Amino acid sequence: MSDDAAAVVEAARVATAAYCAGDTDAFLPYIHPQRTTFGPDGGRLAAFDAAALREGMAAGSVQAQVEWEDLQATVHGDVAVSTGYLVGTWTIGGDTRAGRWRETIVWLRGDDGWQVSHLHVSECLA
Repeated sequence: MSDDAAAVVEAARVATAAYCAGDTDAFLPYIHPQRTTFGPDGGRLAAFDAAALREGMAAGSVQAQVEWEDLQATVHGDVAVSTGYLVGTWTIGGDTRAGRWRETIVWLRGDDGWQVSHLHVSECLA
């Protein structure tokens, strides 16, 4: 794995750990201001809402205890794509689900490091 790919993998691991710890101050620097998401519910493209995340984590209605499996990254200049599986539990809006989710993340390299530009999540059915 190249040094750049290793940096993307490390950014994914650190950002995920911050999310799981409920530490929005440590998590948000990894999020591009114009991030979009296709979530596991199969819904339409959604913009990231930092205020809603902060409120949800503070209220305990947004939580995660997940770990990466088979996390990989490929870098193309200042753009990278990471793929892997998140395994564990998610709580969103008070609904807790355990499982395994596939994630594809598009990263942009900026002056402060790698940031998530787009996230696509789907539940593993098998």
